[in-house]
Amino acid sequence: MIDAPVLLAEGMEAYLAAFRAAQSPAGGTLAGARLSSDLGADAFARPPAPGLRRHVSFIVQPGREIAITILHPGRTVERPGICYFHGGGFAFGSIETFDVVAQALAEETGAVVVSVQYRRLPENSYRAAQEDCFAAFQWFTAHAALLGVDARRIAVAGDSVGALFATVTAMMARDAGLPVRPVCQLLMYGAYALVPGRSSYLRGRDPLLSAQRVEDFVRLYRQSQDADPFHPPPLSVPDLSGLPPAVLIGAEHDPLREEGDEYADLLRAAGVGAEVMTAPGMIHGFLRAVALSPAAARVMKAAAKATGPYLWPDNQEETA
Repeated sequence: MIDAPVLLAEGMEAYLAAFRAAQSPAGGTLAGARLSSDLGADAFARPPAPGLRRHVSFIVQPGREIAITILHPGRTVERPGICYFHGGGFAFGSIETFDVVAQALAEETGAVVVSVQYRRLPENSYRAAQEDCFAAFQWFTAHAALLGVDARRIAVAGDSVGALFATVTAMMARDAGLPVRPVCQLLMYGAYALVPGRSSYLRGRDPLLSAQRVEDFVRLYRQSQDADPFHPPPLSVPDLSGLPPAVLIGAEHDPLREEGDEYADLLRAAGVGAEVMTAPGMIHGFLRAVALSPAAARVMKAAAKATGPYLWPDNQEETA
């Protein structure tokens, strides 16, 4: 039986072409592949909204510094914040390659977005990446006033493995008993299981994220754990109670889509609100296409609207 062709949403063919053009030739080094992706990031960019300001800064930790990009829509009101973690299968992705997503989040939600360059694998452990994301959230809440942000209205967000880091950051904040915790989770086509051989990987019809590529980053995760395990993926966590409500964005053809649905079900069972929005005709990573796909831009707007009650409980965004 011949499979029917994959029907893609408006503008996604242009995204696929731009994505493939930004990749380094086969057989290159990991460092070269990362550089190629960063150099090709302009293919996904869109002009910033008037008044949007972009700053690069660094979170200084013992023995390391965490690079961040701050995207600030303006200071007319005290704003909410979003601590955003990029995707890239643990080894790839950066605040440069995913800048278009961070920018779109700032513009569509009206929040100040801090995009975090966590340590990548395999040069570092999975635990090191977790620690960077948690440190970034704590830094953001500690410096919220300086950024014109209400620390009580900071969300965590991420896409792909960045969504995993967002959920784990929320768990770490809960378990540490932080006085200020994330107000919500905005999770875009996340990886929540990290278990090899899941049948759902084979049901995806994604032209970029094949079942084999999923297995590759699952293997990288499992090989990069410290001897003392840290926080596991959320589908392996026995207690999800006390986490902030979640808005989950899924993509029809994504091999990870089903585990997003599973995570939402587990959150609801634990008494945590979870809203799932599955975008038809979309593939993994599609929100990087907001400048190329009107359909992707509409989903970003819908995601911003869904998080509005958490970020702007008093509807102040109308005057922002």
